[in-house]
Amino acid sequence: MGRHSRRPQHRLWRRLRWYAAATALAAAAAHLYPANARFTDTTSNTGNTVSSGTVVLSGTVPLGGQLFTVPNAIPGSTAIACVITTYTGTLPATVQMYVPSVTGTLGSYMVFRLQIGTGSNTDCSDFNPTSTLYNTSGMRAASQTLDAFIGAHNTWATGVGNWSATTNTTRTWKLEWIVQSNDAAQSQSTSFTARWEAQR
Repeated sequence: MGRHSRRPQHRLWRRLRWYAAATALAAAAAHLYPANARFTDTTSNTGNTVSSGTVVLSGTVPLGGQLFTVPNAIPGSTAIACVITTYTGTLPATVQMYVPSVTGTLGSYMVFRLQIGTGSNTDCSDFNPTSTLYNTSGMRAASQTLDAFIGAHNTWATGVGNWSATTNTTRTWKLEWIVQSNDAAQSQSTSFTARWEAQR
């Protein structure tokens, strides 16, 4: 009976020796092959750049910078002025003309007309019209006043022109007005800002 009791212990000992040997072999293998070993490859592309374009609009106006400076106007008083706009931006843009602000009430008695065309003189001496943007009826159209224009066209979104401008192109805009024969126009005045704006 004592002889049989040694056999289970012997088998246990053999198992322990086998487990120890397997553990040692696994440890040796871990030293031979790093845990993060893998095949790799790459491809790349250099020189990637991004740059933004520009929207640049300039205007040539009459000497002094004001389109109109007229004191003591009377019925029939009239004036004309041409603005030459030049677009030098790198991006195509849409240019609109509008009047964002006005003071005074004389504009209600001033017939107004706005045309576009070609020409390089701010006195309009060489102006050649290609389109009428406001008041196609002429300078006797009593309802086509400066104030009526301003009321309808006072932001870029409601502006006129819709010029699809590209780099180094120009457009000439002719503005003209005449004071109506109306006694209510006496002792009145008006002051306004004409604006040309390019958006992309």
